[in-house]
Amino acid sequence: MSDKGMKKALRLTGSVLVNAIIVLLIVKAFMASYHFSYNVFSDQCYNAAATTAHAVTIPPESSSMEIVTLLEDEGIVENKYEMLMKLRLSKYYGKLLPGTYALSPSMNGDQIMRVLSGNDEEEESKS
Repeated sequence: MSDKGMKKALRLTGSVLVNAIIVLLIVKAFMASYHFSYNVFSDQCYNAAATTAHAVTIPPESSSMEIVTLLEDEGIVENKYEMLMKLRLSKYYGKLLPGTYALSPSMNGDQIMRVLSGNDEEEESKS
């Protein structure tokens, strides 16, 4: 094979490899965004087998990010960013109250937000 033909073959091979890597990165990005969206909009808990509750204290004047970071640190939620997005899209955004709460990893996001907003007692009395 001539020198010119070899350069052309290497250029073609390099181009195919670069395009394949770009396609793989795009697929990976779509998979990550699907996984994130699924976890935000699904009603799953972090650990359904958990039987113990953790005492979680929310300090006064805590931001939403500080609260979900605390929940992640306590092992109540798996991903603070997913929980923050759930909170932002819920009716509980801006309504979380300071205090000490008994929370479990077996609670889903809506249950956690209901407890942290003080609406848990109201929901139980309606049932």
